[in-house]
Amino acid sequence: MEIKILITKQNKERILKLIDELVECEAEATVTASAEKEILTAPRIASSPAFIKEVPEVENIETAEPCISKNEFGSWGMFNSYIPGKVALRVLLHLINENKGKPVRYQDLVDECISAFSRAGLGNYRGFPKKTSDSARGRLAWHLIWPYYEMGLIKVDEDKSDQFVTITREGLEFAKLRSPLLDNSKRQQALSTEERRWLLTHLRKIDKLGYKEFTILNELTEFLSSGNRRFKHIVNWFKSNKEFESWIRQGSRHKDDPKALARQLHNISTTFASGKIALLRELGIVSDSRAKYTVISDLEVS
Repeated sequence: MEIKILITKQNKERILKLIDELVECEAEATVTASAEKEILTAPRIASSPAFIKEVPEVENIETAEPCISKNEFGSWGMFNSYIPGKVALRVLLHLINENKGKPVRYQDLVDECISAFSRAGLGNYRGFPKKTSDSARGRLAWHLIWPYYEMGLIKVDEDKSDQFVTITREGLEFAKLRSPLLDNSKRQQALSTEERRWLLTHLRKIDKLGYKEFTILNELTEFLSSGNRRFKHIVNWFKSNKEFESWIRQGSRHKDDPKALARQLHNISTTFASGKIALLRELGIVSDSRAKYTVISDLEVS
C-alpha cells in the first residue's frame, strides 16, 4: 500500500508545522523551495546492506552540474548531521547503477534510505530516523538529504509531476571517502579526519557562492571561544543577531504580531543553536561533552 501526503499552497504551513512538532521541534519553518513536495511511504526498490558499505563502479553515470543555493545562514536549523546524507549518496549511486546510469526518483531515494538505515542498525545515531513514519520520512527528505542538493552534492530536477535526482562530481568524491561509521565495524567515530577536511574545504568553497554555512559556523565558533557558554547563550546569540531576526521576519506570517514573532524567533533560534552545535561537534570543532561547548579545534583546513 502506498500513502501520499500532498503538500499544497493551502495546507503547506499546517503540514510542515505538524512535521516539526512530530520530530520534537517547536520552530515554525520559514517557507522554502522544498515545501511543496510529495511524501511517499512505501519502499519500491529492494537492496542489500552493501548499499552503504560499497561504492559501485557506475560506468554510465554522468555527474550533474551542482546548483549552489544562496542561503545567508547556511542549512536550515534542523539539519544536524552530515552522516545521513553521506549514506544517501552511496544509496543513490547504487540506485543509479541499477537504473543504467540514469537519474532516479527523489522519493525512491528517500524510501530506500529509510530501508537501508534500518537494515544497517543506524537508528541509534544522531540524525538517522528511528521510525518509518511519514514524519520521519519527511524530516529525512527535506531536512537531512535536501541540504545536500543546496550544497551541490546532488542535483534534483523536476518535471510536471515528479522529481529526479542524480549525483554531482563533488557528491561522488565525498561518497567515495572511507567512513568510520559505515566502513568500520566498531563505529566509534562519525566522520573521519579526511571527511572532516573535505567538508570544511567544500563549505569554504560554496560560502563564496552564497551558501554561508562556513561563515555562520566560524562566527559561532569564535563566540564559543570568547567565554564560558551555556546553551541559552547560544540561543540568545542567534536571537540578538539583527540580520537573523530580519531574515526570520521576512518569511514569517507573524511579522505584524510582535509577541508571536518573538516566540517564533526564540523557537527558530533554539533550533539553529541545536543544529549548528551538532554540526560543530561532528566536524570535531566542539567537544562531545554533554552540555559543554568547549572549542577544541578551528575551521581552518590544513
